[in-house]
Amino acid sequence: MSQSITIKDIAKLLGLSKSTVSRALKDHPDISPETKRAVKEIAEKLHYRPNHVAISLRHRKSRMIGLLVPNISYFFFPSVIEGIEEIVHEHGYQLMILQSNESYEREVNSIDTMLANNVEGILASVSRKTEDFSHFKNVIDRDIPIVFFDRVPEEIKADMVLVDDIRGTYDGVKHLLDTGRKQIAICIGHPNLLISKNRLKGYKMALNEVGLEVEEKYIISGQSIDDVEHATHQLLNQENPPDGIFAISDLTMTGIMRAIYANRLRIPEDIAVIGFCEEPFSTMYNPPLSTIQPMGFEIGKMATEVLFNRIQAEHGFMITPEIHNITSKMVIRGST
Repeated sequence: MSQSITIKDIAKLLGLSKSTVSRALKDHPDISPETKRAVKEIAEKLHYRPNHVAISLRHRKSRMIGLLVPNISYFFFPSVIEGIEEIVHEHGYQLMILQSNESYEREVNSIDTMLANNVEGILASVSRKTEDFSHFKNVIDRDIPIVFFDRVPEEIKADMVLVDDIRGTYDGVKHLLDTGRKQIAICIGHPNLLISKNRLKGYKMALNEVGLEVEEKYIISGQSIDDVEHATHQLLNQENPPDGIFAISDLTMTGIMRAIYANRLRIPEDIAVIGFCEEPFSTMYNPPLSTIQPMGFEIGKMATEVLFNRIQAEHGFMITPEIHNITSKMVIRGST
């Protein structure tokens, strides 16, 4: 009888998630006293006992960390991986790197592959197409530490490491304003991602601070270089085109620069350009690009350090998840 009752059974009876039941049974501080009491009462009534064999199998030491990225070819993610590998190797672990290629299905399969290989922890940056995060909740239900970075799910409570997107964008747009630009545009990438929302927020803050109205015609988006290039062409051919533009990533900057060159605009005389861009990408153009550094290497190191803190803590699941923000740096070059 005791072995037939599972966390899933208790969750179904109470209308809760498996993750909530699991944490309630462990007195996790994020779970309310009322929920803990309800869970423990029904667990005692049904003679629930944890399956220690399954638990021991889940926590068998593989000395392997799983890393999931959207696309390894972007300039940002190789920088992140460099920071991750430094910490992983310091701990004597191996790194399994999988990419979703911006596909939800491949992301789910990648997580399944990591779990099948008994990784001790997971570092993840989500696909722009992901709207159902149940595969990540499954990782949490299994008490496997997971740390999200850069692109993070808003509805999951977990450790996250981010660059300070709002402040970084604010600083970049303010720099454009300080150079005399008044009609400043922004390309935000996928509008549903938290990173896009935060960078748009920083853009609006900078404009509002100097009394400039935020005009929707200066806000564009695109999920590929070609999409961004097309949107920028339309932007530049408006009746009142922008005299400055902020790009939130290497990908969006590539599309923007293609359109600027195609329109034979001079940088920075006709239009100033700045954005979140990694090295050496920012110095490949003429003139070299002014940038807000995405701090990929630093994000990778911090995310991995947070993950190992979880892995090594005797009761890591009891630690309240935290959001860690890294301050970006602005580098002024010829494009502004």
